[in-house]
Amino acid sequence: MNARLLRTPPSLGLRACLLAVVALAAASAQAQEASVVRIATNVERSYFPPAEAMLRKAYATLGLQVEFAPWPLPRTQVELRSGRVDAVAMRVEAYFEQTPFVRKVDVPLLNLHVYAYGRPPCPNALPAEELAKHRISYQRGMIAAEVLVPEAARMPANTPSDAFLNLESGVADYALMLTTPWMVEVPVDTRQGTLCRVPTPLSRSTLFHGVHESHAAWVAPLEQALRGMRDRGEIQQAWATYEREIAAQNTRLQAQPGRSLTLTPATPGSAPARPPQ
Repeated sequence: MNARLLRTPPSLGLRACLLAVVALAAASAQAQEASVVRIATNVERSYFPPAEAMLRKAYATLGLQVEFAPWPLPRTQVELRSGRVDAVAMRVEAYFEQTPFVRKVDVPLLNLHVYAYGRPPCPNALPAEELAKHRISYQRGMIAAEVLVPEAARMPANTPSDAFLNLESGVADYALMLTTPWMVEVPVDTRQGTLCRVPTPLSRSTLFHGVHESHAAWVAPLEQALRGMRDRGEIQQAWATYEREIAAQNTRLQAQPGRSLTLTPATPGSAPARPPQ
């Protein structure tokens, strides 16, 4: 047989090579996209930066990159159920009891308290049994607040900021916020003035990372990575450093309609946030 008949025409050979390159590039892009983990965070992000840094480091031990999505809590649940989100940044213990398709990574990341805010003057304490006598606003889906407030007294809002604005306008008697003991010292400003805070917290909650049940294989290695960070003191140090930065900025929280609470520099002459103890 004539050897020339067995040769592939140069144009066909080049075309085959180009198609192979395109296929490899597409496969590489798909693999890279698949290695990005989508993690939902709360719309209120004033205390999320240290957690995001820790989670990036933990997922890096699995060879995975992280992308954060700051969404309202109800939307997060919809996205989780549809499989468009892989994990939630931090949630209280009760969340995992109510959301069985999210697996808890059993290493505590942060302790938070539920505090009540009101229009001045605020009482020294607001017993939990008194909540039923008032109109209580809070971010919709905030389980730590929902378990405290009787259903008839609940006034859910889309964001923590909207909950404070319900309080400001007189629609609600109190607004609840899940926050740290140091962040609670930052004043909350509305268009009608600064809100007061009931100094005694209503409850305490520990926050954990959670992953969708389809990624259950991630739980053990993530626990190992985060436990190592905790044992080396990295988690504690990350929060302590962040607290010092917030206190040094002398910041205030601004409540704006339809938006999250925003940290802003305090105006001259305003009361500073108390440094962490």
